[in-house]
Amino acid sequence: MSQCGSQAVLMITTSPEGTTTNVVRRRIELRCELDQGHSGRHRDDSKGEEWERAAAGSRPPTLLRQEDDDG
Repeated sequence: MSQCGSQAVLMITTSPEGTTTNVVRRRIELRCELDQGHSGRHRDDSKGEEWERAAAGSRPPTLLRQEDDDG
């Protein structure tokens, strides 16, 4: 069976020290690797991410994750 192929974008953000602004550090494109016609959430196992289904005909969803610098 073929893969679902639904897409999403994951934006990894950080807040530079001394600001309240979020800056995008990385943009990762996700693609669902489950079988076409699956039920439940979409999943990109190679990147370890899951996301909700988008409405038919809508743009791929954007997921946000805040990561702080470790030094």
